[in-house]
Amino acid sequence: MQYPVAIIASVAMFLALGSRERLETRDSLEFEPPAQTVRKIRWPRKSIEVSFSTSLLSPGANIKPDSDVVGAARRALARWSSLSNINFVVTWSPVTSVSPAEAGDGINLLTIATTIENEAFNSDSTTGRTRVFFDPETGNIVEADISINPRPLADDGSDLQFSTDGTPGTYDLEATFTHEIGHFLGLDHSVLLSSTMQGRQAINGTYGLPALTERTLSEEDRQKIRSLYGPRQRVGRIEGRLADNRTPGVLIPLNGAIIWAENIANGRVIASDVTAEDGSYKLEGLAPGQYRVIVSSRSESAQKFRSFELSSQLAVKADTPALLNSSLVPAQASALNPRVIGLNAELSSVALPLVAGRRVKIYLGGEGVDQVPGTSISVNSPFFTVDPSSLAREQIAAPFPVVSIELQVAANAPIGEYTIRLQSNSGETAYVPGAITIDPGAVSASNAADDFIDFSTPQYADLAWLDVIFAEP
Repeated sequence: MQYPVAIIASVAMFLALGSRERLETRDSLEFEPPAQTVRKIRWPRKSIEVSFSTSLLSPGANIKPDSDVVGAARRALARWSSLSNINFVVTWSPVTSVSPAEAGDGINLLTIATTIENEAFNSDSTTGRTRVFFDPETGNIVEADISINPRPLADDGSDLQFSTDGTPGTYDLEATFTHEIGHFLGLDHSVLLSSTMQGRQAINGTYGLPALTERTLSEEDRQKIRSLYGPRQRVGRIEGRLADNRTPGVLIPLNGAIIWAENIANGRVIASDVTAEDGSYKLEGLAPGQYRVIVSSRSESAQKFRSFELSSQLAVKADTPALLNSSLVPAQASALNPRVIGLNAELSSVALPLVAGRRVKIYLGGEGVDQVPGTSISVNSPFFTVDPSSLAREQIAAPFPVVSIELQVAANAPIGEYTIRLQSNSGETAYVPGAITIDPGAVSASNAADDFIDFSTPQYADLAWLDVIFAEP
C-alpha cells in the first residue's frame, strides 16, 4: 500500500481483560492486578527447548517466496541468547497451531502455519502474537507459543506479506521474530519508539527505508533482558514514586506516566518505565554515572500533565538504588504535543534511523510544533547539531502543523537511541523519547552480528500493532 506522503496514526487498540486465569494485553499498562506477580515473569531455567513448526519449511502466501524463514528465526533467537545467557535448543515439531488459552500442550512452538486456530489467534493483530503460560505465584514461565499472522492485512483489507530482504510493502519477518521472542522471554511492550519491544512495527518503506533496524536490540531491550536473566553486572537503578498533589493535602499516585533515563555524557536513552497504580517506577540496568531523568504523560492517560525533567543530573552508583520521588501539580492542558516524526516527507511514529556523519532533514508534527523556534529544537546529546535557520513549515496534509529542520549527526555518534526536545515560545517543553536511533540496522544472513547497511532505496510507509498474550496455566 503506497503513501506518497503517509500520515500514520498511532491509535491504541484495547481489549477487555478476562479472568485471573487469562491475561490479554496490547500494551504495558493493561495488566490486571490479580494477574501481576510479586516476581517478574521469566523462565526458571537457562536452557529452553523451542520447537520450530515444520510450517517454517513450507511457508504460505503470507511469506514472500525465497525468504530465509528458518535463518531469520535462528538469528532472532541468537540475538536474545547472547544477552540473556539463555541456551535455546531448537527442535522440530509437526504441530502447527498455538495451544488454546485454557491449557498448554507442553510445546514451546514457533509457527507460521495457516490454521483456523492461528488465524483466530491473530484476528485482531497485524504481524504476530505470543501466548505465555506462567505460574502466578512465582512468575515462572512454563510454556510459550509464537504465531506469525497467517494473513496480515493492510488498512484497506488487502493482503500483505513478510519478507527477509527488505522488499517494499512487506513486513520484515526477522524483526517480527525478534519482537515476539522478547515476549516469549517475559518482556512487555516498551514506550520508547526506538525499542524492539515497542508496540509497533514499521513496514519496509517507512520513511523510504527498509525497516530492518527493529531486528536489533536497543540499550533498553538489553538492560531489561539482563535484569531478568543476567549475567549479573555491577549496575545501579533509579526508583521512586510520582504523585499528583493538585488537591491540597491529598497525594494521588500518578499512574501511567512515562519516565526514562538518559546518560548525560552522550545523551543515549538507557532505560524507561511506566508508573504503576501506586505511582512507583524502577529504571534498572544503569551503569554507574550521571543521568538525566524525564517524565511525560501518555496520550491516553486520564492524568495528563506537561513533560518535565525530574532530575537534570542524578548520580547512580553500582548495586545501590538512587531514590527519586516527586509530587507535582499536573497541568490541565498542554499546548505542545508532538505526535509524529518523519524523514523523506513521510510521517510515522517509529524511530528515525539515522547514520553517523550525515546531515538530514527531519519532520515533526503535532499540536503546537509551529510555535517552537528553531533555536528551541534539539536532541539531548552532544553528538547532534540542529541548524535553527533551516526551520520550515511544511505543507503536508495533516490534522496538525508539521515542521522540518535540518540535523547534523556527528561522525563519532555512538550507536544508541536519542530523544528530541522541543520548547515552545510559551516556555512549555515536550519530548519524543527514543525518536532517533543510530543503529547498524541489518543482520547478515549467516550470523546474528549487527552489521551496517546503507539505507538509500525509496519505498513506502505504514506500521503495525504487535500483540502479546500472557496466560496463566
